[in-house]
Amino acid sequence: MCVVEKWREDPFYGAVAVVKAEGYVVGDFTGGIHGAFRDYVELPPGVYTVGGEECAIEPLSYPWHFSVPYMAARWGDVVELRIYATEELEVPGGFVAKLADVGPFSVYLAATRGASYVVKCCGRSRRFKAPHPGEAPRLSALYEVLPDRAGPGRGCRDLSKQFCGGTLKDVAELAAGAVDFADGLYLHPIYPAMSYHRYDVVNHFDVDERVGGWAAFYALKEALSKVGMGLVLDLVLYHVAPRSPLFPDGPFVIKSAEGARLVKKLVEILPREALRGVFSGEPPYETFLKVWLMPRLDYTRREAVEYARRVVEFWAPHVDGFRLDVAHGIPPEAWRAALEPARGRYVFGEHVGNPAPFYHVIRGFTAYFLYHHGVKRLGEGVEEVARGVNRYLALTPPSAVPHMNLFLENHDLDRAASFLSPDAVVMGYALIYSLPGVPSVYMGGECGEVGRAEDHTNRRPFPGCGGHPLKSFLAKLFAARKRLGLSAGPAYAYTRRGRLVLWRGDVEVEVERGRAVFTSPGGSLEIFI
Repeated sequence: MCVVEKWREDPFYGAVAVVKAEGYVVGDFTGGIHGAFRDYVELPPGVYTVGGEECAIEPLSYPWHFSVPYMAARWGDVVELRIYATEELEVPGGFVAKLADVGPFSVYLAATRGASYVVKCCGRSRRFKAPHPGEAPRLSALYEVLPDRAGPGRGCRDLSKQFCGGTLKDVAELAAGAVDFADGLYLHPIYPAMSYHRYDVVNHFDVDERVGGWAAFYALKEALSKVGMGLVLDLVLYHVAPRSPLFPDGPFVIKSAEGARLVKKLVEILPREALRGVFSGEPPYETFLKVWLMPRLDYTRREAVEYARRVVEFWAPHVDGFRLDVAHGIPPEAWRAALEPARGRYVFGEHVGNPAPFYHVIRGFTAYFLYHHGVKRLGEGVEEVARGVNRYLALTPPSAVPHMNLFLENHDLDRAASFLSPDAVVMGYALIYSLPGVPSVYMGGECGEVGRAEDHTNRRPFPGCGGHPLKSFLAKLFAARKRLGLSAGPAYAYTRRGRLVLWRGDVEVEVERGRAVFTSPGGSLEIFI
C-alpha cells in the first residue's frame, strides 16, 4: 500500500501525487535500486510497485488530460495525445484508440490536427490548446559498440574477466560498416577503468591508453565525421571504481571509514583478478548492487552533483549525445543540474523499469518495457506483440517516445538470435525501425550473432561480417524510416490476418516474418530479407 499525502500541479505532468515513505523510496520507477528518491516520490497516475507492493495512483477525475508534455505533443500539424478515462471517449475530427488498461482506468491514444482540440468523455466536454511543436533527436538510429570487444580479439580466453584488446581503431572500422543502417555510434565507456567493460571508472577525464588514448579518440571522431555519423558516449556517474581519486574521501555513503580505507589500500596494490576472492559480504560503503568495486556517489551531497556536472561539461564539446548509465539511481534534480552543459544534445538514460518520475528531466530512456513485453514475445504470436507495443506506448509520454532507445539486444542481454528464430529477428528489426524512437543495433546484431549474458558470450569479440542478408535488410529499413519520417509521431499496433500492423498516421507498416510493407500516400514499398 502507498500513502498519497497530497497532489501538486506540475507544468510537465499536469499534476502529480506526492507519495510518502521512510528512507529511500525503491520501486519499479527506480529499477529496484536506491539513491534517486528519499522520503517521498512524485508520481503521475499509474500503477507502480513501491517497496515490493502495488501502488495504484488513480486520477482525481475523468477524463484525465492536460495539454502538457507528459500527455500531449505536436509533430508538424499532428497533435498526439494520451488521455486517461474509464469509458470510451471522443476527440472530434481525430483518431482514437485504447492502448491499455492500467489499474482502474484505461489509457487512450488520440491524434488530431488544429490549433485546439476537444476531449469528450464521462459526461464532460473540454477544449484544450494544442501544445508547442515537439523536438525529435537529430540522430535516428544507433550502432552500439563495446570497445574492448571490437575487432578479432587478442589473447582473451575468459570473456567475463579478461581484456580482449579492442581499440578505437577497431571501433572506427565497425562503425564504417554500419553507416547504411545507423547515423550515430553509441560508444560504451572509454575511460581508464579496472575492468574490460570500463563501468568501474578510475578517471572520467581521460581516454584509456588500452583503446588508443586521445589520439585514437580524435581519429575516431574524424572517421565518424567523414561518413556523417554522430557520437553518443556512455556516461557512468552512479558509481566509480575504488581506485578513483574520489574514493573514499569524496561524496560517498561510507558505513565504515576504516573498512573503506582498507579497500582503497588493497585495490592500489593488488591486480583486479586477485581481488575477486578478497571481498565478500556487505561492503563498508553503499555500492551498485553490492559490488565492492563499484562504490556509489551520494547525490544528496552538492559535491557529487558538481562532479557529475564537470564530467558532462568536459565531454559535451566532443560528442553529440550521452547515454546515462544507471540513470534511475540518481535524483532527477541532480540530473537537471548535471546535464545543463549537454543542452541541445541527444540524451537517453538507462532505466530497467518505469521511468515516469524522470521524464521531466531526461527525455528518453532505454525501452526495456517494449523489450520485455514486445520483443521477447515475437515468438509467441502477433497478438501478444501488439498488446505489448500498445502498453509500452500507453506508459510513455508522447513527447518522450521519439527519444526512446529501442533494441532487440544490448551488451547486458542475451543475443536476440539466441532465443528468437531468424524470421522473428527480422520481424523484430522491422518493428523497432518502424516505431517512433531511436532504434539501436548492438555490434554483431547485423549478422545474427548468438550469445548469452550469463557467460558473457553476448560480448564475444566482433571483427565485422562483411555482406550479410540481415545487414542489407537493416539498410533498407533505415532508408524507408528516413524517407517516410517515422522517427516521431503517433503509433498504434494491431493485427490483421495474422500479421502485425503499425498505424503511423499517414503511413501503415505491415510486419511479418521475412518482410515489411510500408504503405503511404506516395505508394507502397515492400522490403524482403
